[in-house]
Amino acid sequence: MFKRTKSFSALASVFSLAALPSLSFASGYALNEQSASASGLANAGSAANPENAAIQFFNPAGLTHLDKPQVSGGIAFINVDTSFNGSATNTIGQPVDGSMGGDFVGTNVVPNLYYSTPINDKWAAGIGVFAPFGTSGDYNDDFVGRFFADETELKALAIQPTIAYKVNDQWSVGLGIDFIHAEGTLTKFQDYSALSLPPTNIPSAFIKEGHFDVSGDDNAVGWNFGIMYQPTADTTIGFNYKSKVEIELEGNASITNVPAATNSNPPIAYMTLTEKAVVPLTLPESATLSLKQQLNTDWTLYAGATWTRWSQFENLDIFSGEAAGVGPVSALAGPKYGQDGMIGHVPEQWENVWAFSVGTSYAYSNAVTFKAGYAYDESPIQKEFRTARVPATDRNWFTVGAQYKMEGDWVLDGALGYLVIDDVKVNEYEYKVTGEKIGYSNLQGTYELSAYALALQLTKSF
Repeated sequence: MFKRTKSFSALASVFSLAALPSLSFASGYALNEQSASASGLANAGSAANPENAAIQFFNPAGLTHLDKPQVSGGIAFINVDTSFNGSATNTIGQPVDGSMGGDFVGTNVVPNLYYSTPINDKWAAGIGVFAPFGTSGDYNDDFVGRFFADETELKALAIQPTIAYKVNDQWSVGLGIDFIHAEGTLTKFQDYSALSLPPTNIPSAFIKEGHFDVSGDDNAVGWNFGIMYQPTADTTIGFNYKSKVEIELEGNASITNVPAATNSNPPIAYMTLTEKAVVPLTLPESATLSLKQQLNTDWTLYAGATWTRWSQFENLDIFSGEAAGVGPVSALAGPKYGQDGMIGHVPEQWENVWAFSVGTSYAYSNAVTFKAGYAYDESPIQKEFRTARVPATDRNWFTVGAQYKMEGDWVLDGALGYLVIDDVKVNEYEYKVTGEKIGYSNLQGTYELSAYALALQLTKSF
């Protein structure tokens, strides 16, 4: 694990580390909007379609198919409309008053920037800067499910130097090394209602809600490998494997309004506890197989399938980062979750998933090409483990796009996408590490979701 550097953090801030809303995708917290030229096809054939320097994200081997140096940069705007309708109970089974949380995901921005250059007739190189993973959401403070979720944010910036080699006229291979900086924040409100019961017997009038906050960051390294095969001039097959990346978000946890008995009047004082904390996460490996088939001078078909190993995300755990292994926050939370040194625990039990996509492009003229695509993404989240932080389900993604080739080797790409998402039912509880439910805390309800995306990309060849 690398230590955080000021220069890398500054770059992350400048690049905005924008995160796709957690609601809008079924691919866990992986971001798919990395290129407008690919988004117009719903990413169909993405590992077999070397249109511009962005190919190094989808398949580094594709750089050998670009005959000029290129700079390609873009931005995606994603808007998710959300609404929740439901109810909640606290630890002792009392109803929780509050709102439905508001539209807790706003408009988000995902940027990308790529450069590529041929070195000679065999070798090519490139570098990309992009946001490979992310999720965000922020409920109103009076959300009825505030004891389960308030703010959720995970954002990552990757810098990927890439090298590719042309084996012969049919085969190419490529390798990219991903230097990733990740940051995360999790907050929720804290329910102390159980302290009104024996043996504490604190009068309910003296019990306030607390607020829990944990945030941290980490640097890590991953890699991806690609193969591109062109058996005929009209057929291209691409394969890409992305490695898993282990990160540990190191930072601080705090909890407010912790009640403590006093010998004065009023008989209760309120404390804020802080502690160093660690949140381990695994960014999963994935494998993509793509096909590009040119039918004639005007029409081209694209298809692809991606497998992602989300089953490694079994629990969202927060551990003490203190040298002694236990601090004031984990001393309070550890007995609740049934493990010393534990600050938070949410069972996730995600599953491995597939995503499938098809698309087509039509060359209207030498300058203008129209595109359309469809993708189906399985959700890794089992319905019994859906949470207020990521209330996701399978999605259908419909896209259209257009490409305009301008004078001076400039190319403009644009894409529009609409995500069809079924209503998501959530029935969330708190659990010990043994799987036993904690008290009567529960959130039940239904999320109605819709999402739209606009992506733009400008490419310049030299």
